[in-house]
Amino acid sequence: MAIKRLSATDATWLSLESPEMPMHVAFLMEFHCPDGDAEGFVRRWRARYAAPFTVPPPWNLAPVRGRLAESLALVREIEEIDPVDHIRQWSLPAGAGRDELVELVTRIHREQLDLGKPPWELHFVTGQSADRFAAVLKTHHSLLDGVSLVRVITGGLSADAGARDLPPFFTIGPETGDPARVSRIRSLFTAVRGFLAVLAGVAAAARDALRRKAGRATAQQTYRQPPSVLDGPITGARDLSLRRYRLSEIKRLARAADCTVNDLVLYLVATALRNYLTDHAELPERPLTAGVPTDLRDGDQRVGTRAGLMFTALATDIEDPVRRLAAVKDAIDAAKRHMGAMSPGAVIGYGLATTFPWVFALLLGIRSAPSSHPMGISNIPGPRETLFWDGARLDAMYPISLLMHGNSLNFTCFGYRDELFLGVLGAADKLPPIEHLTAAVDAALAELDGLLAPATAVGQS
Repeated sequence: MAIKRLSATDATWLSLESPEMPMHVAFLMEFHCPDGDAEGFVRRWRARYAAPFTVPPPWNLAPVRGRLAESLALVREIEEIDPVDHIRQWSLPAGAGRDELVELVTRIHREQLDLGKPPWELHFVTGQSADRFAAVLKTHHSLLDGVSLVRVITGGLSADAGARDLPPFFTIGPETGDPARVSRIRSLFTAVRGFLAVLAGVAAAARDALRRKAGRATAQQTYRQPPSVLDGPITGARDLSLRRYRLSEIKRLARAADCTVNDLVLYLVATALRNYLTDHAELPERPLTAGVPTDLRDGDQRVGTRAGLMFTALATDIEDPVRRLAAVKDAIDAAKRHMGAMSPGAVIGYGLATTFPWVFALLLGIRSAPSSHPMGISNIPGPRETLFWDGARLDAMYPISLLMHGNSLNFTCFGYRDELFLGVLGAADKLPPIEHLTAAVDAALAELDGLLAPATAVGQS
């Protein structure tokens, strides 16, 4: 049984796991079966994996229990995976619709993964209609983040509708080079260079912390959020709301506004939050802030977690939408320029050092510690071609992220074909219904379309 040690980033995700803060991410995928037999598809697929089977890392990695092992973030390789522990099936009652599906997915997502086993699960959901089924793949963030999860999912799908016996998601592991070509000296040099880059990022974060303490401005808007309903501890209760938009229309509006799709997503979130809090809670006088992950992978690194974090202001204090959009763009542009001057390792170090006071307090059990940012906003790119799973067409793919004490709201977008799928997860015990918030996103999109291009309506479903 091989024992491995997680990276500092992955170890942090593992150490934060608790009933109030399950540290896993997921995707809800909806498939259409052309033969009209979704139940048969799921039954046949599960029959292929009814007996224990072997899988590569990270799917076979289970945390080693015990105080010392946990402090060292040790994981062990499991020889065989028992499908009973990881693959499950649910059936919706007759007449169930989309609301019932989302309610079930919310229940699935709020449950912790079993850390006594490799922490991942695949859930099938049937019953919505004879020709459709859904699948929920959830994995611990210490194994995979959102971008790497997309890569393994798409690695198990095909653009060929006739392809069969495709490798399942959990058989796709890291792509490794030829070990004979990598000398020990070169490996040591790479490790040292990476460590020094992380230290440079830590030093940059320390300098910015001193600037903030002195009342000076910094490009990264950390620990700057005003008091709001988003602050403080949460429970394990979750509220999930989903949306899908035409990506081509989002891109059209981004071009009209002279910004990127990511900038436009930040503006929509800012505008929706402003209206949501005004109508259902209390809008702070100062702007809310957000953490925006940035992918730092090299080449085709498909598994693991390797992301940096930018911190930006959302201009929720500005009433005029045109000025709000300009302020959102200015804030994220400043954060991008700041991070763009760093190496990937330095970006990781900056994020680790910046969030350390908050994360360390959480590890000490201080649930009300000030957070570096009150919410996360992500946009994950995906394939533009239609994908199939043994002939079943992938029609929708919604991302679902995680929450923490002091970080009680998350927006994650995923682009697939000509659609942008939005998953909004909130702390159900402290926030107004999240459906109000996604409705505010719809309204913000319609408002912006009216401002920028009155002749064209933006599609949403």
